[in-house]
Amino acid sequence: MATGDPLDEVREGDLAPLYWIHGKERFLVDRAVAILRERALDPRTRDFNYDLLYGKEAGAQKILGASRTLPMMAKRRLVIVRDADGLDAKALEALSPYVASPVPETVLAFVAEKADMRMKFFTTFKKRGVLLKLDPLMDRQLPAFLRSEAQARGLRFEAGAAELIAEEVGADLGQLVDAVERLELYLGGRKMIGAADVEAVVATTRTRSVFELTDALGAGETARAMTALGSLMAAREPALKVLALVGRTVRQLLVLRALLDRRAGRSEQLEALKIPPFALDKLDAAARRLEAGPLRAMHAAVYRADRTLKSSRLPPERVMELLVLELTRFGSRPRRA
Repeated sequence: MATGDPLDEVREGDLAPLYWIHGKERFLVDRAVAILRERALDPRTRDFNYDLLYGKEAGAQKILGASRTLPMMAKRRLVIVRDADGLDAKALEALSPYVASPVPETVLAFVAEKADMRMKFFTTFKKRGVLLKLDPLMDRQLPAFLRSEAQARGLRFEAGAAELIAEEVGADLGQLVDAVERLELYLGGRKMIGAADVEAVVATTRTRSVFELTDALGAGETARAMTALGSLMAAREPALKVLALVGRTVRQLLVLRALLDRRAGRSEQLEALKIPPFALDKLDAAARRLEAGPLRAMHAAVYRADRTLKSSRLPPERVMELLVLELTRFGSRPRRA
């Protein structure tokens, strides 16, 4: 059953005789190759049944020779062709007869950055093998990736903890895996990763400045918000990225204000916002202070700042400073009793 894991096609089911693994996410590409090595080769006879070749250097004939060699004392052999982009049209044409009728005892895997699907070679390839494209994950996919990494180690994340790591580390999958590994060591046998653990192990000055900024905005504290913004700008944090975090906080406040107005309980609030309890406590204080009207005005101000950053010649730091002044002006207006 598909799990949404981009590597399901190499991890699950019977091994195919052909793979073309391509894309710009090198971490996933290398992991796909590692999975194929683990699945296809018997450790006892690996040295006899594994060939690593490089496309342009090897050429079609060497690839064909390695692929047509029968396995020795094992069920199958594995041939990896890295830098397969180096194979020109003539080489691919020479490989086409093999692709149309591959040796069943061989797993032949090409590794490249791209695949030109207009070529006849790939039309044939799709009928016999697996074409797997592995591009960088989108930001919204990173928490699920982290949860999968944790689950593989018998660990779980509290609500919102995976999102905190994704915000801190970004889309570098190798660094995300490293963060999970460091957390596993830090837990010392515990199985639940909480926000406090992330703060202790993963968070840096950048994360703390982001929390300080969003907290100060919700409290309407201009001086504290400007100081936090200055720290982020000094660290060369992209203005659009900071704006995205600010915008998310404003949207969360709008949602929480609506939940409070209909007397939703804490568990429902946590489920709706998908944040850890300590983050809800900070949002709660701000949401209780503000009316829905000012919150909508704050949301509109974030939208205008986004347009300005993308179209104006104003320095990004100035745009963000003006936004912080506007948001804290709204945030300083307490909700009427």
